Amino acid sequence: MSMPATVLNSMTFMRTEVRKAGFTLTELLTVVSIIGIISAIALPAFSSYYDKCCLMAAISEITGMIDEAKRNALCNNTDYGVGFNPALGTVTLIAGKGPDNKWNTDDDLVIRSFSLAAKGGRLRFGYGSYGPRKNCAAAPSGVSFENNNTLICDPALSGTAGNVYLITRSGYAINISANSTDFGYKLWRWNGKQWQQM
Repeated sequence: MSMPATVLNSMTFMRTEVRKAGFTLTELLTVVSIIGIISAIALPAFSSYYDKCCLMAAISEITGMIDEAKRNALCNNTDYGVGFNPALGTVTLIAGKGPDNKWNTDDDLVIRSFSLAAKGGRLRFGYGSYGPRKNCAAAPSGVSFENNNTLICDPALSGTAGNVYLITRSGYAINISANSTDFGYKLWRWNGKQWQQM
């Protein structure tokens, strides 16, 4: 018993449609290869961008602490500080010295603190092989503030002079440079050849 021609044509059409709806192994491997190539190109660029964002987040937090220390010193008529600990990789906003009468020690009156590691991008204090800015003292630890690596703000809005350098695993580096006269600070970035003011 043979099937009518219309049924055979319908079955052939359905088989053809099913075959068209699927992917061949070659097509699938081609797509996977393209995704791999795009990932190989994009991943380093994304990683570098991520490091830069982490560095900028840390710089923003540090400059925010400096501004807050200046405001608090003026309003409360007492010294405030921003302490940098290269060994632990931390930055601390300090309301005053503790009983040992030294800045940036365990008994300080801490307002808040953050870790560079928590910001991501393998941030650390230092300038790597770039060296310090021209006419600035060398700072092998990445921090050149006196008083135990502390930027101190007093009620007269003057403060300690010094530098802090931060660098990422991919080589982005920024310097915060504070002066003692008008208690301002400037930001410098490594542009690939030299330190350039931002």
